[in-house]
Amino acid sequence: MLISKMWLRQLTMAFFLIALAAACIDRIELPIRSQENQLVVEGQITNEPPPYTVRLTYTGQYQPGGGSGDRFVTGATLVLTNDLNRQTTFRETSAGIYQTVDTSFRGQIGRAYRLMVVLGDGKRYATKAEQMPDVPPIDSIASKLIRVENFATPFRFAYAVYSRDPKEQKNYYRWTAYGITTRRSTGMPCCTGCPFVCFDRCWTTVVSTDVNVYSDEAINGNRISNRTVLQVPIYAVGPQLIEVMQYGITQDNYQFWKLYQQQSVRSGSTFDPLPAPITGNLTNGADPTDVARGYFAVTSVTRRRYRNQGNEANGSAVYGFLSSQIVPTGDCRATYGPVPVTEPDGW
Repeated sequence: MLISKMWLRQLTMAFFLIALAAACIDRIELPIRSQENQLVVEGQITNEPPPYTVRLTYTGQYQPGGGSGDRFVTGATLVLTNDLNRQTTFRETSAGIYQTVDTSFRGQIGRAYRLMVVLGDGKRYATKAEQMPDVPPIDSIASKLIRVENFATPFRFAYAVYSRDPKEQKNYYRWTAYGITTRRSTGMPCCTGCPFVCFDRCWTTVVSTDVNVYSDEAINGNRISNRTVLQVPIYAVGPQLIEVMQYGITQDNYQFWKLYQQQSVRSGSTFDPLPAPITGNLTNGADPTDVARGYFAVTSVTRRRYRNQGNEANGSAVYGFLSSQIVPTGDCRATYGPVPVTEPDGW
């Protein structure tokens, strides 16, 4: 009986101490960032022929290419000016999409450019002048057959670029790419009563979506080797056609994309710092704290195409996978959308 009372007294004291400790713990209120609608600007001027396009939206959170929450900005006035004080205006071609009107206004490497945007409510946003950097040519494109953990498309070709970084200057790069690959269906008769089958092969496009930027800090003056720019799934036997764009970008543009990369790979755990707004390079002249999202880039570009015959895929594993797939019936275009049924010209 004595032991029971002592145990009960100890248990009561333990609960009292736990309650006391809990009362001494400060409650932490994590700040919640309010997402106000802000101007988002996406566009660039390059050394390629005009027109140059700018996309204007309002959105609560910036994402390249926009999202379902975007609201198009219409009725804005845009003026692009170079360091010789030559200007071109923009025409709104569709909701939120603006294109330059002067077909003789072409970006030049070494010239500096600034963009001004005037909204319908009178707000004026402008960039600082940025000089268009040079970009070296792409020496070659290489392909490699890889296998990934993906049930639907385990076999792919990975494409990489090779280039030579100039030694005399600081360089910053960005790459984008797209690939055209073949897909199959059973097709349909070429005409009524014809024994031949038509529209059984389509060409579909795969576009790179990752932000791929690089600084020459570690390799200045040396080769850029095996820089992967795109992966294209193998859907059927046939060639793949690739085009890679290699951009020379400014340091500020590089830092913008690096910040976007860092925020994109965060795990979202409670230990991650709150993401800072990814502000761009257009600032409200009347309010320096009002900075648009997105970026208007002054960038040079060089392109290179590559035709991959797909000889590396002549293995039993690839053919075994392809032969196990169910080929859709009917017209290839009805299965994969409004896609061409002949190989693109110029390849």
